[in-house]
Amino acid sequence: MRTLLLTSLLALLASSVPAQKPVDPAPPTKTEKNAPRPFMRFVENDQGGFMQVLVATYKSGDRMLTLYGCVHIADRSFYEDMQKRFTKHDALLYELIAEPDVRPFPEMEQDGDHWISMVQDGMGAGLALQAQFSCMDYRHKNFVHADMTGEEWLDALDEVGKSELGELISGGLGDVDREAEAKQKPIDLVKAFRSGQGISQLRIVMGRLMCSPDQVPDQPTVIIHGRNERCLEVLEEQVDAGKKTLGIFYGAAHMEHMEQRLVKDLGWKRVKEEWVNAWDCRHSSFPKVERGLKQKRYRARRDLGKLVKAVKSWCMEHEGELPSWGQLRAASSNGKLPGRADGKDPWGRDYVLLPIDGGFEVRSTASDGELGTEDDVVDAGRVDR
Repeated sequence: MRTLLLTSLLALLASSVPAQKPVDPAPPTKTEKNAPRPFMRFVENDQGGFMQVLVATYKSGDRMLTLYGCVHIADRSFYEDMQKRFTKHDALLYELIAEPDVRPFPEMEQDGDHWISMVQDGMGAGLALQAQFSCMDYRHKNFVHADMTGEEWLDALDEVGKSELGELISGGLGDVDREAEAKQKPIDLVKAFRSGQGISQLRIVMGRLMCSPDQVPDQPTVIIHGRNERCLEVLEEQVDAGKKTLGIFYGAAHMEHMEQRLVKDLGWKRVKEEWVNAWDCRHSSFPKVERGLKQKRYRARRDLGKLVKAVKSWCMEHEGELPSWGQLRAASSNGKLPGRADGKDPWGRDYVLLPIDGGFEVRSTASDGELGTEDDVVDAGRVDR
């Protein structure tokens, strides 16, 4: 059951926020022509599904405009795809509460992060998703700032008598569709993490919450309506400047109101739409965490210690010559190698004995079964000749 605060924090992921610095998709759902609709949806299937955002194109005379719904944490592939799409526009209008000359890029230092950005980053880390500003480069010539400055934002909040948190909560208000919520298949997150499917299942839970069919409040807000109006002012300026192919890259939560203003009030006609995957929630996209991995590696290290001791003893008796495992077995009292399983590691594979400069090493190929990779468990010994 969602609380108001959780709903508001989730809205952060689909709505633009202040910043000091900055598989094939399923077919689109049928909607009445030019009817308002959300720009974000969760498409669920047997493998988990996808959280998707809408890319919609409109026409007015000889001008074309594309609205790109955005979430502020997503798979890196989503941002890479958006960056490529933006190159076709004469002007790409973007959101960022900052001075117009602030142009984020992936290597940009983020000093004094805003608290909202910190919340987004924390949620992104928990969902194994990337932050928008860590993936996208806003320094391209066709990028046009179309948002409030920090001072304008605070002045607008002061004018309506709200704080940032109060405005955020106002933007998250809406009636929850309890019937749709009750039909959703429940998820046991504790069981999911134990089975190694925790990330995909957590994405499903969060994606459902973000895309649930709440009703958008009629009460205008600064964070949505006020900033959208600023964006539309910039759009008019770019049209007057002769730009023919335009794009707007704003949080998906902004787009229902943005589309209504464009279609109903400004005469743009919807001509094309496409749903784009923002979150991959399929279980197959997240390798399962191996159960008992810590214990297996611990047992392997204990075996390696005993094997190294046995090899060193052999070498001392045979003028530094390394033995084969067969020779060590033949020399032992019980015909077996020391350790738990006669030379087999906890994954059921043979330990590997290799000569190195000044001695030898014994390896377990561990989880991946490949020799010489980072997950190998290794111990070594010197050979005194």
